[in-house]
Parts: sequence; C-alpha cells; structure tokens
Amino acid sequence: MRGHAKAFDSAKEELGLTDSLDLGLRTVPVDSIVGSVNRWRDFDARFRIKNRATIHRYMKIKQAVERGSSLPPVSLYKVRDKYYVVDGNHRVAVAKEVGQTYIDAEVIEFFPPPNSEPNLIWRERSIFEHRTGLDGIELTELGAYDKLLMQIEEYRQEVSQAMGMDLPLSNAAASWEQEIYKPVCNLIRSQGLLHDFPGRTEADLFLYASYHKVAKSRLTRQKVSYREALADFKIPKPDKSFAEQLKELITGLFSPDLHDVCPYGLIIDEDGLVRVARDCRGCARCQESAPEHAAVIDEDHFLDY
Repeated sequence: MRGHAKAFDSAKEELGLTDSLDLGLRTVPVDSIVGSVNRWRDFDARFRIKNRATIHRYMKIKQAVERGSSLPPVSLYKVRDKYYVVDGNHRVAVAKEVGQTYIDAEVIEFFPPPNSEPNLIWRERSIFEHRTGLDGIELTELGAYDKLLMQIEEYRQEVSQAMGMDLPLSNAAASWEQEIYKPVCNLIRSQGLLHDFPGRTEADLFLYASYHKVAKSRLTRQKVSYREALADFKIPKPDKSFAEQLKELITGLFSPDLHDVCPYGLIIDEDGLVRVARDCRGCARCQESAPEHAAVIDEDHFLDY
C-alpha cells in the first residue's frame, strides 16, 4: 500500500489556520475524511491500515459494524470541505471499507486568517452552513452568502405565513434547497450554462437569476413569491430557451444598458423577465409608491429588499 493519510499539521501550516469554531454533532460524508491528526502514518491514502499492530482493534470494530451495533460519534477537524480524524481512526477506516456513506461526528472547523478575499469567502461560507445546515453551495463573490441567507429568510417568512406557524431556519433552508435552489440549478446544469460563465458556479448563476424576483416585485409593486418568479423561467418562450433567457439576464447584470429607464428606477422588462441595473438607487416615484420596500443596490449589484 502506497502513501499515507494526510496530516492535519501539514494542512494547518500550508493554509495558516489560526482560529476554530465548534460545530457540534454533524453527519459527515465518509469520503470527505482524508487524514488524521496524530495517526496519519498508520493509514494509507485510502485509509487502509498500515500499522498491523492495531489490526485486532480494527477487526473488533468491523465485526461490531457488521452486527449492526451502534458506535459512538468520531471526532473530526474540518478544513474547508475536508476532515481529519482526532479520535476514531479505526471507525473511519471500517466505514470506508464497508462502503458506509455517512458517519456521525463531533466537528471543530479551522479557519485561516481573514487577510484575503478567498479566506473571507471561506469564513462566510462556514457561517452560512452553520446557520442553515446546508452544505455544498459554492459562491465566488464576497458577501454573496449573506445575500443568499436573506433570500432563505424571506422564503422562511413566506412559508411560515402560509403554514400559520414560525418555521425554524434550518427547516426552511432544507425546503428552500429542494423547492427553489435545486430546480433552478438543474436547469442551469441541463442547459450547460456554466460553459458560458467561466469561473462562476451554479450557485452564482442561481443568485443572479434570483434578481428577477426582486425586480419583478418592484416593477409590479406587488410581493412576488419565489415560486412565481421561478415560473417565469419555466414557461417556454417560442424563440428563447431558458439558457438564453438566463444568459441575457446575467449578461445584463454585468453590463447594464443605462438608457433603458422605467418610472420605478433602472428596471428593464424584456419577454416577461425583469432586472435592475447596478446604478439604481430607487427613484422618487418608487419610494413614494412603496417607501417601506425601497430597494437599494450596492457596488456589487446585490439587492436589499
């Protein structure tokens, strides 16, 4: 067996990890566990045992797993989306051998210093995941996770009102992911839109498309739900595919035509899809019609609504 498991100390030194956050009990993908804190020399790169002196302990754990016995959570350090074992190396090795998909773990996440944009985005992503319970959503712009969290909170309020009860954020986030986020990402993926926007992610394109909801609310002076906004993209146009519609919307956000001005601000309405240009500060008429919902767009062309 070649190589060995990755060492946490190497990652700590390479990335300059400084502080940490206790995430508590989590369900962790076994495939994301790549190394160990103190026992990395005892396992190969696939987390198979190299130190035969511990094989007896390994076999006892494997037999317990095969009997269906419940084992205590392992203890892990998290670095980005990878994990290192603090306690429970043999339990992880067995989980990998038997094809276990997830494992319960007490997790502490480590961070680099907040001295660069990538590091700040890393921290923002961790806070977003901690608050929502969602993972695997990758955004590339600073401040984008806060904007996505605002959307989830608005969705939570919509659903809570419809249900007549206050829905916890984590429950709302899980529903939002299934009902709103994943359907749009599936469309983005099926249309191959990422090829048209190198360096961007599905989550980036989802966030850009969601501007339509805010813009349509302003244009109609009515509260437009996420489902209503998403339906505009799902309705086939005779001459434009979803890919073409979304591409036009996103391209417009990057390079807005400031000559197209509506009475409610720099809002463009084309084929039922609307967007707000980045220089819009909300004109007097918009503020007079709905001052409590006046929209402001910041230098990164994200909307607060």
